[in-house]
Amino acid sequence: MQPSYRLTSILEQEIRQQGFSSLSQFSNASGINRGVLSATLSDQSPKSMSIQQLDQMTQALHKPPGWLYDEFLKEYFSAENKLNWRKLRPFLIRCIQLNRLDNIHSLLERLAPIPGQLQHIFDLAEELVQEADYPAVRYLYEAVIQYEKDHHSEKLAISHYRIFMMEIGLDLEKNYRAALSFEPYYSKLPDHLKLDSLLKLAFHSYILEDWERVKRLSVELNQISSSIYDRCYGQQPPTETEVISLLLRPLVVYYGQSYLLRFCTLELEGKYEEAKEYLEPFRDLSWFRGLDEAGKKEVQKFSMYAKFNEYNLELLQGNEQALPQYLQLMEEHPLEILPSLFILLKASNIHDWDIDYVLARYDDVIFPADMLENINMRRSYSAQADLNRHVRIYYQLALYHLNRSKPLEQLDVILSAMETTIENFNNSRMVDCLALLHKLRTIPKMETK
Repeated sequence: MQPSYRLTSILEQEIRQQGFSSLSQFSNASGINRGVLSATLSDQSPKSMSIQQLDQMTQALHKPPGWLYDEFLKEYFSAENKLNWRKLRPFLIRCIQLNRLDNIHSLLERLAPIPGQLQHIFDLAEELVQEADYPAVRYLYEAVIQYEKDHHSEKLAISHYRIFMMEIGLDLEKNYRAALSFEPYYSKLPDHLKLDSLLKLAFHSYILEDWERVKRLSVELNQISSSIYDRCYGQQPPTETEVISLLLRPLVVYYGQSYLLRFCTLELEGKYEEAKEYLEPFRDLSWFRGLDEAGKKEVQKFSMYAKFNEYNLELLQGNEQALPQYLQLMEEHPLEILPSLFILLKASNIHDWDIDYVLARYDDVIFPADMLENINMRRSYSAQADLNRHVRIYYQLALYHLNRSKPLEQLDVILSAMETTIENFNNSRMVDCLALLHKLRTIPKMETK
């Protein structure tokens, strides 16, 4: 069956209507060589048009990007034509860049079932995901998931991992469901992505307080990071392997976090003596071989985390004498003030301490004017962590004031902010916090303890 040549007919008609009197004139406007242009628009030429040439003509004719893509697809990738990856690839890239979903779906429906083509689709997806944040790349990975027959395939696992990463947002419950959906596939990932996925899975489990899953994931994180370390540095001289260069973060991060996560879960469960066992392993990681500058900075962070967590245990177990040193440590590390305030409030509620002077000092940290605005703008792990910390702090703060039958001056501010964002964040802890905060409204009617 001969092609319809509708595409070239539309182009020739538009060229004439816009007043181009000759091919030479349009050649100058489009930047396409006159001979090439003549051959491209000729019904008799065996040379087919490229997507780059169509884009050049589109721009010269002042049409929107993606103009005539439907016609281009029908003419050059019709059911009667044999699909040519070399020609298809640049067209698919342009469709992804322009988010031309209909064109992408049409191509993938034909291409993905063809033996050997799924690898092309996957390789292109991996190339583009490193290049820029193109939402439509997701459909390439979904095609791999749909048509890959080998359920133990690495590219299938990577495709699930990429989609998991794309689904992460500020809806904490949705993030957790995405993590659970992805979890069956992480074991088939290459080691560098397996480490990253374990850390992220543990993070989302931690946010929603699934402590048993955090412990299990952190144990595996320790096993894999230790295994990689032994392979790379467990002999003389050290043997650098490719996995080290592929890691998204320094290896020491995954190793240190495997202990820090277990410590934090046990601390939050109130198992303080058991938590102590996991404090020392990340206190001093300077022995870790292969540390570059980024790795050395991470080692310093872990040392600082160990100091804070040691004081955490002291405070939570009732050692009020540790409070001055803890406050000094907070002043030295301002980024740790927010999580430290949670510990202070929790300890004060357990042991009935009066920390009004501390709360007054950090009023602007507890009630930042732009907290929710900043969190809404940052679709990141730090944003989710900050939101969760504020929810936990407000919960402990509500307990603190209820225990003293004292009104909370900023109650209306907190309630207003949390009520208007609860639907977006979908955090069950926020619901619990709201219920407790509402009880504070009844304080004037309560009897003083």
